Amino acid sequence: MFLKEVREMLRDKRTRSAAFMGPIFTMILVVCGFGTVLKDIGKPEGYTYHYVGPSSEIVEKLKTTGMKFTEVKSVDEGQQLIRDGKAKVVLQFSPKPTDSAGQLVITAYFDPKNQKASIALSLFKKSVEEASKKLLSLYLANHNIPEAVAEPIKVVEKEVKIGEKGASEFIVSMLPYLIVMWAFYGGFAMASDLVAGEKEKVTLETLLITPAKRTQIVLGKFFALSALCLASALSSVLGLVLISLLHLPGASFMLKDGLGISPMAGMVIFSVLLPTVAMFAALLLSFSTYAKNPREAQSYISLASFVVVIPAAFSQLIGLTDAASQGWVNFVPVLNAANNIRNALLGKPDWTGTLITVAIGALIAAVLIRMVITLFNREEVLTRV
Repeated sequence: MFLKEVREMLRDKRTRSAAFMGPIFTMILVVCGFGTVLKDIGKPEGYTYHYVGPSSEIVEKLKTTGMKFTEVKSVDEGQQLIRDGKAKVVLQFSPKPTDSAGQLVITAYFDPKNQKASIALSLFKKSVEEASKKLLSLYLANHNIPEAVAEPIKVVEKEVKIGEKGASEFIVSMLPYLIVMWAFYGGFAMASDLVAGEKEKVTLETLLITPAKRTQIVLGKFFALSALCLASALSSVLGLVLISLLHLPGASFMLKDGLGISPMAGMVIFSVLLPTVAMFAALLLSFSTYAKNPREAQSYISLASFVVVIPAAFSQLIGLTDAASQGWVNFVPVLNAANNIRNALLGKPDWTGTLITVAIGALIAAVLIRMVITLFNREEVLTRV
């Protein structure tokens, strides 16, 4: 029964594209797309800064670093360029101080609602701060003044290593979400055909009169769908590995710290995925069994997807809260799986949380499968339960 269902799944082009190619191309699109965009956004050389002439000495120095500047005649003209969307930031320099210790004031005009303008201004301020520090060091050295005078309070950063070296921030944020999402959506396209589709095609009667017991029929469909969901989830990891090996555009920026998927992290991911895909497969199968036809099954499954999407999406933000280290998270289906994968990628596995997650997922899957078997043992399953 398992092999029969797997063969039928693999014959379906929708299943092959949704469960296997979808996760790989999604990962490539996310990593390479975000990597290419963020790589350019994070560099001051990617912006053109307008300034009110005449040229300032600091402008000439910043030009040597690759930053681009364009002169405008007046502040009014610069502000109009901002309103027209032709300029991100317009700079106005105060007159050059006559005193060597004087302060040069730079007034920056920008649209606070324009996100790129805010980023450009932030990058410019960072470049100016670096130049200012160099000038300050030179001034203090020329006057035999210790640099500590200009910085009476200094913060020294010391990293505390916890566990193994973890993955990059992007991988920690996105990979748990994508793995859990594809574990559900990998079987999304095929689920409605498993039982509801056979009702519509009037092939379920033939299946029920075969020598196979109805429990065996249910388990065969369940394990086939679980295998499909698991393969789909692992395809997203495979996509990430391919990106790293092929050195695709943008990958070097997003994966600069490496994949960070250690053998320990891989073990946790696989351990958490098994009960999670079992839970998803049992849920999808129960809807397909209850529905009269594939269209009705699709409506139920679409509604159920919100129950999966919301906790999976919250897993991307959980690192910004204290919830990531709280025990109650391990009792929330879907969220517990994503959070344990996240902890493993950080190099800080929570083995107690992993065991609770496995137990919760297995329990829900067992209850749902028991319900499906009960439905199959009723003759009304042929039309409507």
